[in-house]
Amino acid sequence: MQGIVLLYGAMGVLGVGALLTALCARWRRVCGWLAFLCVLVASALLVRFAAQVFVQGPIKSPPLLELVGLRAKPFFQVDALGAFFLIIVAGLGTLAALYSIEYIAHPLYQRESLLRYYPFLLLFLAGMVGVVSAWDWLLFLAFWELMTLTSYVLVVFERERRENLRAGLKYFIITHVATGCLLLAVILLWPRSGLGFEDTRGVMIQLSLEGSRLLPLVLLLFFVGFGTKAAIFPFGDWLPDAHPAAPSAISALLSGVMIKMGIYGLLRVFVGMMPSIPMLTSWGNLFALFGGVSLFLCTLGALLQRDTKRLLAYSSMSQIGYIFLGIGVGITFLRISPALSALGFLGALYHVLNHACFKGLLFLNAGSVLYRAGTRDLNRLGGLRFMGWTALTSLIAALAIAGVPPLNGFGSKWLLYQASLLGGLQMPVYLFWGALAWFVSALTLAYFMKFFAGVFLAPPSPSVASLEEKREVPAVMRWSQGILALACVALGLGMMPTLAFLQPILEALRPGYFPDWAVLWGGSLWTAQPQPGTGVAGAWNPVGLAVALVGMTLAPCLILWAVGAPRRVVQPWLCGEEHDLAEVRTSAEGFYRPFQEVMSFAFGSRRVAITYPTLPPPRATWLRGLPRWLNVDTLYEGVVRVGARWCEWFSESHVGVPQMYVLWMAAGTGLAILVLFLLS
Repeated sequence: MQGIVLLYGAMGVLGVGALLTALCARWRRVCGWLAFLCVLVASALLVRFAAQVFVQGPIKSPPLLELVGLRAKPFFQVDALGAFFLIIVAGLGTLAALYSIEYIAHPLYQRESLLRYYPFLLLFLAGMVGVVSAWDWLLFLAFWELMTLTSYVLVVFERERRENLRAGLKYFIITHVATGCLLLAVILLWPRSGLGFEDTRGVMIQLSLEGSRLLPLVLLLFFVGFGTKAAIFPFGDWLPDAHPAAPSAISALLSGVMIKMGIYGLLRVFVGMMPSIPMLTSWGNLFALFGGVSLFLCTLGALLQRDTKRLLAYSSMSQIGYIFLGIGVGITFLRISPALSALGFLGALYHVLNHACFKGLLFLNAGSVLYRAGTRDLNRLGGLRFMGWTALTSLIAALAIAGVPPLNGFGSKWLLYQASLLGGLQMPVYLFWGALAWFVSALTLAYFMKFFAGVFLAPPSPSVASLEEKREVPAVMRWSQGILALACVALGLGMMPTLAFLQPILEALRPGYFPDWAVLWGGSLWTAQPQPGTGVAGAWNPVGLAVALVGMTLAPCLILWAVGAPRRVVQPWLCGEEHDLAEVRTSAEGFYRPFQEVMSFAFGSRRVAITYPTLPPPRATWLRGLPRWLNVDTLYEGVVRVGARWCEWFSESHVGVPQMYVLWMAAGTGLAILVLFLLS
């Protein structure tokens, strides 16, 4: 009972804090510090509660009430999966509240009432705590709606801007269509059972034994509902509009925590409740398909962006594709190879944690740039070298999300590559998904090079050169950035301890099903050696590589210091001509122009003006006599031309009208039904 009191206490502190911050909303910094202290206390209680869950096992509350007519007894129960997400909510929620103290006090937000910020921020966190703690669909949907409505208010915080209200309306419509899918799924199951999660697990087993067609329909509704909140393509098209509209601390929570609530729901339903039936393989392939498509298309979308927060939003949709791919591997091989399935799930969970750290950090860094430079446009930024701390943490986060070793992003991506390629030995399609995931990681590095170079390394733009204040952001904002940057390094170096921490989550989802940590990893605390079958599949030692990198970096620095080599600072050479640096600075689009030309068939001719060169005729005279349809160049030109026309048609559907995106959700649902039909 003591453990559940900690949960009640955390939610009570957040509720009382919402009331207190509403009463003192006119004093901006006082209100900010009060909100931070409330979140800090609640987070401490949540972390202690989560630790008890990991040590003692699931903690359950008595029924809150009994609704006889609905056959419902709502109550809370938290297992290792719920405790894992509670830690993410607590950690990133605390840092976002700390960051908000000075960020919301900026003159940019002086006209906005804090009555619409801090109280809803605390209720937003309380809603997410309730989502991962509820063990009854009635309670779950109540907190789900609390989370959705409070996040909507935070998205439209700057309500005087028309584009923000439009983004909020789009977010409101799409997410409530998703909630309707969840509600309909629960209603379809309710006549056969109660509203508890255990009842749902039982009725799913019963439906599978009966061969009922109701089970695929219910699972499809859950997939669309949770997939929309997780921002997977095409259901998550609300995210690129919501992020630029919301304050940066809220963007960090939306991307770092809230979209993970969709991942939580998918794991709870498709892994924790689904029986081991042949249908699992089809659903796993569907997860992998949506993950691969989201990986590729959303990465291309990120390459096109010049708004820092829109770029990060598309990047979030792409990174969710990695998580879907890991879940797909885990579900597909659940009945075939429990060890390989465990690798997929651990890779997905590890990436959930890593993404919360580096994407939360990147949004805070984008907020710091907006705080100091007053713009999110990469073409109007550059030369912010005086923001040294923000530049350093941005570099760490950019390298982490791109999967550069030994940072945390490499560890989870390496694990997902291993799981996909090993799964491809049995199902070749996963070889393709693994190769695609690796290719997308390289593209991720490309657009974050654009992000980092466009903000910090490029020559100062006229708007930056005219800034009155050329200094770092306030200290409390830097603290949040520094802690998340440190987490990116620590989670990368401590990959094996992190995986040992995640192992109990698998036991919570499928008790007694997966191999234990020592069998799967060989018992090493520092070298990752996955053993999904006979022998070791690969090896990775992040600490050893980190020591080697530090040594190789220090060696030339020591040599330069020892010989006393002079250091020169000169202007870029402009071929002997005199130019203003602003005239020759590389624009944001310039960083991906070569790739854009190569991938012109994917970008489409309407969005990017590209001239297709006319191929010269072959020199060999005997080739000229061949039929035109045998000419390889002719076939290639035809494929490119058809692809460009199709992408041009596809781009016309992005008109910004919320109802159109609801149609996209319907189209995605139809695609899911078609794929399930073909796979079955």
